[in-house]
Amino acid sequence: MNLKISVNNDHLFEVKDRNGTLLVNESSIDYSLKQVAKDEFVLHYNQKAYQINVLNDAGAELELSINGAPVHLEIKDHITQILEELGMDVSEGAQVNEITAPMPGGIIDINVKAGDTVHEGDALLILEAMKMENIIKSPVAGTIAEVHVGKGDNVEKNQLLISF
Repeated sequence: MNLKISVNNDHLFEVKDRNGTLLVNESSIDYSLKQVAKDEFVLHYNQKAYQINVLNDAGAELELSINGAPVHLEIKDHITQILEELGMDVSEGAQVNEITAPMPGGIIDINVKAGDTVHEGDALLILEAMKMENIIKSPVAGTIAEVHVGKGDNVEKNQLLISF
């Protein structure tokens, strides 16, 4: 586990599990967490008890009440962090106009052409890099405006591949 957690859009914590030890910002944390109802927990940390109620669970975002105080959490898992580092993160509702190469490599297959309608998650092309085939999927539903590469082309990181 490797998470980045933003609390109230203010404080950022890096949370890791290393062989059963919880690390928060690289410091070992001793705690206990007990679920007492469906959306209710009690956390014991630093000789204090915290009543936690889950008000809204939207996956990567949580609305909590901790001892009656509202708390908003945004959670980025390891995969989301990698996608952001590669410039492939897509926020919900974001407008995507183009797909660029996340790394240098060779185009070994193209599954779409200009005018094709695609759905989120559809395989657009296959990029071979370091002897691994990477399927580049559509981050959104839309219509392909132009494919800027051809099968067999070598591409550089951030090179334009497909326009919507």
